[in-house]
Amino acid sequence: DPQSNFDEGIYMDYKQFEKNHIVPRYEFGFGLSYTRFDYSNIAITGRSGNSASEWPTGKVSSGGQEDLWETIATVTFTLKNGGHVDGAEAAQQYVRIPGYRAKQLRGFEKPFLAAGKGTQVSFALSRRDLSIWNTGAQKWQLQRGQYEIYVGRSSSKLPLKTYLTI
Repeated sequence: DPQSNFDEGIYMDYKQFEKNHIVPRYEFGFGLSYTRFDYSNIAITGRSGNSASEWPTGKVSSGGQEDLWETIATVTFTLKNGGHVDGAEAAQQYVRIPGYRAKQLRGFEKPFLAAGKGTQVSFALSRRDLSIWNTGAQKWQLQRGQYEIYVGRSSSKLPLKTYLTI
């Protein structure tokens, strides 16, 4: 059987740039707009502390164990079109898992907002979003520690930050 060994782990594309402190000309998620968007009021709700087990225990079905898709936390924030032109913004959510140097994209939404209007945007974080693949156990493993959660317009323009402790 052919085998591929991915020795770089998660450190591919924009994550490799971040790990090695390389500033690209155009960061991941870069986009142009004729208006300005403002991010504010980040909040996180959901489990915190040791309430989430390290390993999924659900029944195995298509896509893995069923509880990999349960929501561990929800991140909400306010997105406002602070300019004078109607437009859409691709708001992105990144997670830095404890013990890792790079953030990983874990969600995005692209709401269209009239000039001067705002909306509340929510991102759900599943057990799978917060886990790493444990090759020895051949399972997804939720890490213990403090997760850093970022929200913004690209991988390097992230004005909002909050934390989740598991």
